[in-house]
Amino acid sequence: MKTFGWICVVLGGLSFIGAASAGHNVFGPVFWLALGIALVYLGNQKEEEKKKNEAASKSKPKLTPIIENKPVQVTEPIRQKTYWENYKDTNPSKAKEIEELLRIDMSKLSNRDAREKIQMLDRFSKSLGCSISQTKAAYLKEMEQYPTRLISQMIESTTREMVNEVNMFHILEGNTCSALMIEWLKERQQNEPNDESYWETWKNQNPEKAKALETLTERDFNEMSTMDVKQTIKAFRSVAEKHNLEDWMDIKDYYVSSYASFSENLGEEEALKVISSILLDENNRANVSLFNSVYNYAKQWIQEYKENNADRLLSPEDKFRKEYRDKLINKIGSNANIPLFCHGYDSPIAHELMYIMYQHLRNAELKAEAEKQGLWNKYMQIIVEETEKVTKKYCHVFLQECIEYYNYPDKPVITRHRCPSCGSTNITDDIDYGLECNECGRTWNAPYGKRLYL
Repeated sequence: MKTFGWICVVLGGLSFIGAASAGHNVFGPVFWLALGIALVYLGNQKEEEKKKNEAASKSKPKLTPIIENKPVQVTEPIRQKTYWENYKDTNPSKAKEIEELLRIDMSKLSNRDAREKIQMLDRFSKSLGCSISQTKAAYLKEMEQYPTRLISQMIESTTREMVNEVNMFHILEGNTCSALMIEWLKERQQNEPNDESYWETWKNQNPEKAKALETLTERDFNEMSTMDVKQTIKAFRSVAEKHNLEDWMDIKDYYVSSYASFSENLGEEEALKVISSILLDENNRANVSLFNSVYNYAKQWIQEYKENNADRLLSPEDKFRKEYRDKLINKIGSNANIPLFCHGYDSPIAHELMYIMYQHLRNAELKAEAEKQGLWNKYMQIIVEETEKVTKKYCHVFLQECIEYYNYPDKPVITRHRCPSCGSTNITDDIDYGLECNECGRTWNAPYGKRLYL
């Protein structure tokens, strides 16, 4: 500050002298001169004050600081939350379900145990399609189909399965689904009496009905749960009482004969619908599961009847088709499994099929028999359609191609279904670009047969 003041005094003085000698206005030089004098004065005052302060500080005696003997405060480290505490904070409702289901204090578990148990319950509940809180009820519901006497075997098999679960998920045995299953199975084993005697008791009281049930259902009632045994008995009793059938063996004959009667009047498809509707209504009245219902067994009885009486149930046209198709298949025999690739397809088989086809088309007796069956206007159509089904399946060619080969054996026939080079049937058929083998890359054109030579 003092230095800047002297500069202003010098510059202001010189400017004043110059301006005065030249007769100019001296206001500016006077301002700078006055400013410089003021700054010099203030600078001197500041220096004096500083000197006084330094002198006063030197005259004061030096004091030795006294250190107070205060106790040192130790700050405790912040405790990190456990895995379970963090999970409980973010999933309070699920955490509550887990503790209620497992009936343990999860906060006392290690981080590993808590994590593995949570993940195990997530897997278990998802596999059962339920929430964690419903896992036990859902699992025991599935186990109801097994009688109590089998629980020991189930525990043994589950114990063996536990090893696979441990290795698969790299977890402790106590944190597996298997361990939880075993715990619940043991609870059921303790709480439920052995139900082994129910069927035997009922069988001793109703020997004829029991024998009928074993024959009609073809099930081992000793291996069934009490619930299944009771429902099956209830279902058959309901049907027998409704139709006044004293002998339960007559139940099968009743439904099979009803189906046969409906089939003759309504046709096979409609007959099956009517019988199914009747059986389902009866099952709803009995209020049992479909697995234990008469409906479940009647379907098997009707299917068995259809297989044993297939020819009798067929219409004249279907019967004629079946007989002709059987002749074609019998002619092929074991050749169906032998690769006979030649001229683009299995021509030896095709030749034999054409021979049979022409035999039928030119046989006056067969034509007359077809006319008796009312098929006089469909005879040729049936022969052609059934033959083509077989040629497509076993020869990989259209019927027209087989006919051309049969009528003109020296004429090379290139099929649209087989590669003429490698014999592969993996073909791409493009309308614009022709045919291409996806195995060897061969491309070719193969027009459909121009005429149907009959």
